Amino acid sequence: MFVYRVCIAKVKIASFAKPRLRGVSLESRHVSFCGRFLFGENAVEKIGSYCLESGVDERNALLIDDKNTWKIAGEKITRLLIESGFSRVETCVVSKGAVRSEVEEARSKIRALHPCIVFGVGGGVNIDIAKASAFLENCRWITVPTIFAADAMTGIKATFRGEEIGVDGKPHEGDYDLTVGPPLACVVDTEIVKEAPWRFQAAGFGDYIAKISAVRDWNLAYSRRKTEVYSEYAVMLARAQTDYLVENASRIKKREEEPFNAFLLAMMNDGFLTQMGGDSRILFGSEHVVAQGLMEEQTQAQVSGLHGEQVSIGTILMAHMQGLDWASVKKALEEVEAPVTAKQVGLTDQAIINVLTRARRINESWLKDRPDFHTVLMERPLTQKTAENIARETGVIES
Repeated sequence: MFVYRVCIAKVKIASFAKPRLRGVSLESRHVSFCGRFLFGENAVEKIGSYCLESGVDERNALLIDDKNTWKIAGEKITRLLIESGFSRVETCVVSKGAVRSEVEEARSKIRALHPCIVFGVGGGVNIDIAKASAFLENCRWITVPTIFAADAMTGIKATFRGEEIGVDGKPHEGDYDLTVGPPLACVVDTEIVKEAPWRFQAAGFGDYIAKISAVRDWNLAYSRRKTEVYSEYAVMLARAQTDYLVENASRIKKREEEPFNAFLLAMMNDGFLTQMGGDSRILFGSEHVVAQGLMEEQTQAQVSGLHGEQVSIGTILMAHMQGLDWASVKKALEEVEAPVTAKQVGLTDQAIINVLTRARRINESWLKDRPDFHTVLMERPLTQKTAENIARETGVIES
């Protein structure tokens, strides 16, 4: 186990966006990212003393988890915090998913308990609810991921489903983000993560290597002057990490210690990448647009799916459309046992084609909230024929 500390930064650095006009100087900005990690076997056992080392008062604490993650880690964390001197530790149990009502319930508990710290225990949903509720109530939070199906543990965004009025008080037709800032710390017990159903980690792998497609779209948006923000440094880091994961996918699946831990640490690094890049575009692009279409098709077909599984299919398809090495992406996903075909995500071949032909319209809907969200889909709208060709050539649908 290791404890990794950096300053929870408000670091003044030069903007990475290149000036558009000769003689225009780079503006400085501040970045903040998670600066404390407790990582390794049985890391949860040290959570009480770690809180004290992190400057957390021994007062009240609130855990945000669900019925499963309470049994996996929440109950133990509660006991350990009480034993270390916390006065009261209460739990807010999530049942409806990433929606406004869950955030409001958590906010009510925070206002009643006045905790010195909020813990998000579990997967992306629980962690995002903890982030949003703590942020909106001006409280600090620590993330304790029990699965790595998404990169929520250190990210500065919390993602919620579309609602008439979202957590941010605005209407949203589709999924949307709330910017909340970084957690105080992230605690990863590798033994807990290794014992989690592999499907979650495979989905997380798919969500992470989506950067292969996302950075190409980000560069496209920058070259088309749709955004002023672009970071070659962040892109360099993202490419190095995705290259490693693709090359070592089979070792990650075997849970070999070094590559498996490297995978977890890469996922934990997303908050840093976003902040150094100055934009969340490094995390998602056209592949996530396709993923939303796949989610909608699964919902209509009453099929359950994980976000990272949808993104896996989207990345294969969009890598092909972008002229990237989609075959290597597909091979890596197969090696970690992530889905790579329509059948594996419970959809028909026609459903995949339908998603591709309407992907541009989905992208256009995202532009309402993100005018900079220009992707390859805005330049190459797909007809029924071209969509079918891409899906067949990649093997996502049967030939």
